[in-house]
Amino acid sequence: MLVQQLEQLRERRRLLAVLVAFGTRRSTLGWSVLWQTAIPVGVGLVVAVVGGLALGWGLSWMTAKPVSDWWLFLPMAGAGASVVLLVTLLSLPVLWRLMRPDGLRTE
Repeated sequence: MLVQQLEQLRERRRLLAVLVAFGTRRSTLGWSVLWQTAIPVGVGLVVAVVGGLALGWGLSWMTAKPVSDWWLFLPMAGAGASVVLLVTLLSLPVLWRLMRPDGLRTE
């Protein structure tokens, strides 16, 4: 995930440098990177949790066996959310470096 995020930032180098040159605040761009990472993964986590609970309910209904703990998925969902936050924090120094004016050069 980190490699993919860094490649995305590298491909956007000129665009980021142009946005900074036109006066876009760096914090705004940093939040933009966070949301571009967090929203798709967050939606994926929600879909996975809802789908997993629905499958679990269906299987427990078909086998007529009770489930003792439905909240067992929370540690994995929390781990997924923390990975997104970690990748975003690790990509911020690269983001700041790519937003310098020398990013406008094409040589």
